Amino acid sequence: MIRILFIDDDPQAQKTLSMVLQEDYTVVSALTAAEGLDVLEKADPDVVLLDINLPDRSGLDVLDEILARPVAPPTIMLTAYGEVEFVKRAIQAGAYDYLLKPYVLEQLEGTIRRAVENIALRRAYIPITDPQVMGKLVGESRALKELKSLIGRFAAADSPVLIQGESGTGKELVARALHGLSPRKEGTFQAINCGAVPETLVEAELFGSEKGAYTDATTRAGCFERADGGTILLDEIGELPLKAQVTLLRVLEFKELYRVGGTKAIPLNIRVFSATNRDLKQEVEEGRFREDLYYRINVLFLSVPPLRSRDEDISLLCAYFLQQQKQSNLRIHPQAVEKLLAHSWPGNVRELRNVMERAAVLSDGTEIQVRDIQFS
Repeated sequence: MIRILFIDDDPQAQKTLSMVLQEDYTVVSALTAAEGLDVLEKADPDVVLLDINLPDRSGLDVLDEILARPVAPPTIMLTAYGEVEFVKRAIQAGAYDYLLKPYVLEQLEGTIRRAVENIALRRAYIPITDPQVMGKLVGESRALKELKSLIGRFAAADSPVLIQGESGTGKELVARALHGLSPRKEGTFQAINCGAVPETLVEAELFGSEKGAYTDATTRAGCFERADGGTILLDEIGELPLKAQVTLLRVLEFKELYRVGGTKAIPLNIRVFSATNRDLKQEVEEGRFREDLYYRINVLFLSVPPLRSRDEDISLLCAYFLQQQKQSNLRIHPQAVEKLLAHSWPGNVRELRNVMERAAVLSDGTEIQVRDIQFS
């Protein structure tokens, strides 16, 4: 039976949890940090539930000691709503997930279930930096090096990641790199553009449908089910309608979904990335994005720099795009390079790729001239 170490100074919470989980789990209780660390050594639990506020020490300090073990159990942090910043620090340090108090039992069980399912996967995982995975993130600028460093750190976690950046900066490439370096790399990577799906169909696309749920509905799995065991990218999540945001929040918190028109809960083992070119905090303030969903998807945050802040990467990117077009023999005239560097790149890396593709076609086949560099 799965052993859970529950470190929390609330005796009533200890009693309640032990009672409701007794059929499927063995719950070992500890009321203080010191007691919890002592039990950790003796009981060797499979999962730890750790309150962030303990009477003798901070839960973050306890987390550090748990993670210092050669084989650390997945640790789920328990925290109040106003302590989201502490949660982010815990996740970045290596906590598995978090739950906001007062938590719902179904939500707790879903999080424990997924943690248990991933124990073997996480223990077998050896962090690597794969040049092939990172290879499409071309550049040596300081901004890109910092981004790559964070990708390497965040890949090993199983927490949600919010990727923010202007259109054309390569947010999906960042998501694919995170997936490719993660313990889930052998699983499916699914990407869906939330802004490209009609509002009436978005929930069916995400969560699936049952026959008869609406006109022409068929029984089918949605993107979340198809990505089970792997990773899903919710691109342009800021475009998601408010109704669908409510459903998404429940799926993320309970680790299960109901197909549209369905009555059966389908458990999920999935990691969620979200991408946006919007300022979601401002969207929250203006009532277009739910605050609770924002905090759920923004546990780990990555900002993808615009091309105009990466001038030193432009030549490398040009060479990369020409190589992809099998035009690596083409030289770029120094004045053409100057023209590229002087441009503001509102379309970012995507625009540069298009400019180079056009220039290769317009060139004489040996050298790209200034006249061949044309901006839309």
